[in-house]
Amino acid sequence: MTELNANSRISLRMLRYFQVLAEELHFGRAAQRLNISQPPLSVQIKELEECIGTALFERTSRKVVLSSAGSALKAEVDRLLSATEQSLNYVRQIGRHAHQQIQIGIIGSALWGALLPRLSAFKAHYPQVIWQLRELSQFTQIEALKARTIDIAIQRSLSPHVERDIHARRITRETLQVAVPQQDALSQRPRLALTALARHPFISLSFDHSDFPAQIYARCVSAGFYPHITHQVQEPQTALALVSAGVGVSLLPASCGLIHWPGVTFVPLQEAIPADLYALWYGDEQPPMVQQFISTLAASE
Repeated sequence: MTELNANSRISLRMLRYFQVLAEELHFGRAAQRLNISQPPLSVQIKELEECIGTALFERTSRKVVLSSAGSALKAEVDRLLSATEQSLNYVRQIGRHAHQQIQIGIIGSALWGALLPRLSAFKAHYPQVIWQLRELSQFTQIEALKARTIDIAIQRSLSPHVERDIHARRITRETLQVAVPQQDALSQRPRLALTALARHPFISLSFDHSDFPAQIYARCVSAGFYPHITHQVQEPQTALALVSAGVGVSLLPASCGLIHWPGVTFVPLQEAIPADLYALWYGDEQPPMVQQFISTLAASE
């Protein structure tokens, strides 16, 4: 069999089966991930090895490991399948735009405040455009932008996200405030300096989902203290529930005060620390519909 004929027999499905087995190094677990039985997986791997002309795995009665050729193929397959997925998603994105559809990744706290009225204003002016919201963490939003499964990401930051080919535009200005238990003496003050929180337990948004909490942490360190974080949570509502229970204080966007959580008082900071919302997109060129959508969101900026 010539190399050309052998290569023509290799399918994306075969490469995907190889990729999963290379990650799991166990036929049973790999088959379970692929939602198939073991025999078809074994057949596909054997055929792939025949097409390439070398063993990709070293099999013993106790374990499965990648051969040197298998390790090299794993790196190439990861790159190939990632590029293939991104290309297919790009075509899907073009199709969405042709049908005037916009996919938006958003953080939950963005919906408290000025954003919803601006979304409604866009809908009123462009009723033919369909926009859909997907609640995603900040880091997942960036991945989705690059994969082109969303068109716009809306996230919160002290400063805009900086990364190659990721562009940002501020759409609303906002500042941080301190969520304090009503029974705490801090709740009686008209304003609080950041340093007044140095000895209080902190309830922080999760560092695993966004760099926004890390930016807040850095501002506390710049102010002269390391915040004592006792809890990390994913949603502001969870933070407010813990504040209400007297567990600690939390630095949250001022618009979270609109939730009116019982037992919680929002106190402004003396320092104006931004918690602005930004719209992010991937690539230099965007369809006019997406550009108009971003302009509508930033209309009052």
